[in-house]
Amino acid sequence: MFGLGITAVFLSYQLLTDSQSPIPRNSTLMLVFVVLCPPSVLSLAFGTIEIGSHGFYLLWALIAGMNAALYGTVRTLIARLAHRSD
Repeated sequence: MFGLGITAVFLSYQLLTDSQSPIPRNSTLMLVFVVLCPPSVLSLAFGTIEIGSHGFYLLWALIAGMNAALYGTVRTLIARLAHRSD
């Protein structure tokens, strides 16, 4: 759930600060989002997709799934390591 949440917040921030918005994007915050959502780098390969289009949301649904799987894997590994130490 954490991975999905991070992706949702990242996507919301991008939509809020798109090129037509009076709110500028903060580079530091964007970097934090990229660190917390590594699959978002995949969106760079599809930079020509228009924000708000069907393809845009499909791409970000894929990124959200990948980020959720990443965080789920990390959680499972940490749980296994904690279980072994008992």
